[in-house]
Order: sequence, then structure tokens, then C-alpha cells
Amino acid sequence: MRIAWFRDSTRDDADPADETAPLIDELRATFDIVVIVERTAHDFVWQHLLRPWDLCVFEFDQTAGHAFIRAYLLNYPGVLFLRSTDVPMLRLPMLASRSVVVSHDALADVLRARYPEVHIRHAPACSRAVAPAREDDRGSRKTRFAIFDGRGRDAAVISRAVQRARDAGAEFDVLERDATDAMLARADVVVSPGWPPFHIGPAGVLAAMAAGKAVVTTEMEATAGWPAIDPQTWRPRGVGETGAPVAVTIDPRDEEHSLMLAIRRLSSDPSLREQLGRAAHGWWEAHATPAHAAAAWIPILREAMTLSPPARPDDWPASMGADGTELAHGILDEFGLKSGL
Repeated sequence: MRIAWFRDSTRDDADPADETAPLIDELRATFDIVVIVERTAHDFVWQHLLRPWDLCVFEFDQTAGHAFIRAYLLNYPGVLFLRSTDVPMLRLPMLASRSVVVSHDALADVLRARYPEVHIRHAPACSRAVAPAREDDRGSRKTRFAIFDGRGRDAAVISRAVQRARDAGAEFDVLERDATDAMLARADVVVSPGWPPFHIGPAGVLAAMAAGKAVVTTEMEATAGWPAIDPQTWRPRGVGETGAPVAVTIDPRDEEHSLMLAIRRLSSDPSLREQLGRAAHGWWEAHATPAHAAAAWIPILREAMTLSPPARPDDWPASMGADGTELAHGILDEFGLKSGL
């Protein structure tokens, strides 16, 4: 099966926080996949006419780098890989797709209730293997925190929590912004809040777990099933969780205070950091490797080949059906010719 996989062109395949690159690498053992980015997308139409792809996958989010994908997914119905639900006019890409894939079952349930006519599927997120750093000076220096925050490195809530932890006597370093792999290698603790706390966990968390780092993130539906620690009590969250905690999760209603507590404790407790990092790596090995993600994606892609997109509603904008070949059709029709387009 030949697959055209549309992606944000700003992504770096070597970035360990890029969840999709290792998935595509794993799927290439089964499928012939060509990645389409904005600079190559203009060639897709004529290439598809000469030798049609069997299926298109559209990795879609709200960012400017994903904007070009919308026109293609509306005209070449395929699999919508939804990275966020915070997308303008979400109904259009949902209804234009053969199936929709999200990375968490809770989000899949929400979308099924909202769009009962759409085929919603779930495949877990993943991260490539990241080798844990080995440093001889680890015991003779301050604890290092790496912060991955979608609101920007200078998010006020993070800055306040860091300062409050220092005011309370905690000694630690916050790493300067750098490439993800460099920060993971140098960090002892990774803070990746995932704000707002939607259903999709932050990518940096899985990369940190793969690297065997202690992780601090937001308590949300994407993390609700993890064995985790509440920093307000330092006891396990949830009921009936018996596994070793794999993360410290922050209540979003008390983010600044809880984050301060987590930073203060983890900066001075190497034993807890080691326990969390070891358990996090074990959880990644059991749930979030590229092989786990690919095992879920393979039947989804094969199923999509047998599906048709839902019938477009009566109020579907006419402009959404334009694929750029209208003028060519008109000229050929004048000569009584068929284009095959």
C-alpha cells in the first residue's frame, strides 16, 4: 500500500519529542510511505494523477505550519490524524475524512459522541528510544530542570513557581532553551505542563520517559490512567493503582503551588528522582514505543482503504469542493475531451 503522509514542514525528524517520525519509520516496514510537506505539496496533485496513492494521511493541528494541509484533506479524503481539537472549523475536516485517529481513548469517546457519523479510532502516542545520560558529576552539582511549555519558556506561572521554590530554599538549575535531545541529555527532571489540559499529552513527556527522566506534567485525561504522585500529599493518585509511580502530575486548578512543591521536593531528593525515572522508562517500554503505536495504526490504515467518507451535508460550502482543476475541465469540455482528472 502506497501512502502519502502530510506533515507540518517545520517538524524535525531527529527531535525525540516528535512522536510521528518514529511511527512512520516503524510503519515503513509494512507500507510504502512518502512524507508530504508544504514545499513538496504542489507536486502531489500531478503525481497522484500519474500514479495514485492508495491512501492519504493528514497530520493536522492548529499551527500555521499545518494550514496548507486543510485544502488537501478536503479534496482527497483519507485518514485525519488529529493532533489537537483546538482547530477552527473542526467539523469540516472531520466530515471530509474516511476515519479520524486520535492518541487517547478518552478523546475518541468525546468525538464519537459529537460526530456519530464519523469513524473515530484511537492509536497511542509514542517516542523513539532516548539513551539516558551518564554523568560522573551528577552527585556534585545542582539538580537540573528542563522545561517544555507550549505557552513559551517565560510563562508567568512557571517563572513564579520556580522563584517560589528558590525562595523556600531549594537549590537547582533551569536549563537554557536548547534542542530537545540536548536538554533531555542534561536534565534530571523534565517539566512539561501540557496546558491547557486537553486530552492529548505533551510530546516532551514521552521523550523524557523514554530517556528515563523524572517527569512533572499536568493531571488530565491523557495521564489519568498513569500511576502518578500528587505533589500536595506525595501519595499516589487515583484508586486501585498499584504500579510504581511514573510521573508527578499537577492539578491544573492549583498549578503554580503544586509545581512549586514538585520542584522543591525533586530538587533535593535524588532517590525519588531515580525511582520516577526508572518507572517512567519501564512504562514507556510497555506502552509507548514506536512498535506499540504501529501495531495500532496498521489495522486502522487497512480499514480506511475499505471506508468512504461520510456524505457531505447540504450546508457544505461549495468552495470546499474546489480542487484547482476546474479551469482545465472547462477547457477540455469545450473540445469534447475527457481529462481523466
